[in-house]
Amino acid sequence: MGGGLVDAYDRVLEQQILGRGSCLACRDETLRTQVDGLLEDADPREVHCLGLDPLGAMEEALMAAPSVAYGRRGGAGRGLRGLAKAFEVLEQAALNLYLGPWREEYKVIKMYSGTFTHFIAPVLPLALAERLFGLLGYRPGPARPEQLRLQSARVSPASLEDLLRLSCAFFLARCECRLLLRALGGRGGDGQWELSLVRERQRGLRLQVCPLIPGSEEEEEEEEEEPGGRRSDVRCRCLAAPPLRLQRCFDCNAFHSITCADLAECNVSHHRVEDASGGEGEESRCEGPGRRPISYHCESAKADPQLLCRSCNVLHGAACVEGKLCRTTHETSALGRCSCGRPSSRNPLVLCHYCGNEYCSRCWYQNPLSCTCGQTFDPSTSV
Repeated sequence: MGGGLVDAYDRVLEQQILGRGSCLACRDETLRTQVDGLLEDADPREVHCLGLDPLGAMEEALMAAPSVAYGRRGGAGRGLRGLAKAFEVLEQAALNLYLGPWREEYKVIKMYSGTFTHFIAPVLPLALAERLFGLLGYRPGPARPEQLRLQSARVSPASLEDLLRLSCAFFLARCECRLLLRALGGRGGDGQWELSLVRERQRGLRLQVCPLIPGSEEEEEEEEEEPGGRRSDVRCRCLAAPPLRLQRCFDCNAFHSITCADLAECNVSHHRVEDASGGEGEESRCEGPGRRPISYHCESAKADPQLLCRSCNVLHGAACVEGKLCRTTHETSALGRCSCGRPSSRNPLVLCHYCGNEYCSRCWYQNPLSCTCGQTFDPSTSV
């Protein structure tokens, strides 16, 4: 798997240089799409096999996030978004040595430079930054510790192969960050959620991500024109597999499977959604009888919800007196266990606002944007 990825990366790099004269980090959308698919379908531990442990680096960086920024704070952002940019800088550094090993300016990394202080220092602990640049042959200079110097004056052919492999590895790390951010949806930027997802990926978790988001920077499906100049119905990528039921959002002008996370977003946004599986169109709205969001009854429920009263449509804490009354007279459900039978996640808590389903980490990570009832998880709260 690793050799094929490096060969594909090398071909794209050659086309990029010959076609556009560009020696920058890879921007090829076709390759990025292929890598995204591979990262979604395969065990991440098998894909990241090119001499770099990006998930371990992500975990270390996210755990150290509050104490990072030994240099000037920059504009790349923190968390996975900042890490994606840091991996791009490392990919560029590897490519510089691969394509121009004789150039003097590539033999020193100045840790006070704009690139380093804006894109490396805000997200990578110093020790981690030194280790990652150390993979390329850089070491802190004894006379000037604020500089990382290339140790070998001459790059051998074997070293060039290593540099190409590491360039590809940093590219894969960038793609991994982007994939995780898409999977997290509105939770992206929350350090706790990002760290939890990275740790699950380290255990081999596969992700189900629906990439079509109107107006996003992700690649969108091509649109054709119907007779008369009208736009046809965009087909979401969730329809690659036969849908259980087909739904049409008229506001977004798109077709989705009934289980698609983007369809849940349409419902939450009060879009006009109708059944398109055949027969009479049946409108679907996110709120109506039985779809009122569940609320907290007391402060103890916010800290540690233990009981869902379906009659009152509220969450109770363990010490709540009214919760004990609900337990004896109303329809209630005890919390703390996922439908699969495993204990539910409490760090962070994942509980649907609408149906009361609670999830363990593994089940939630399989579809982190929406519940099985079709509603999206609220990114502004812990449920």
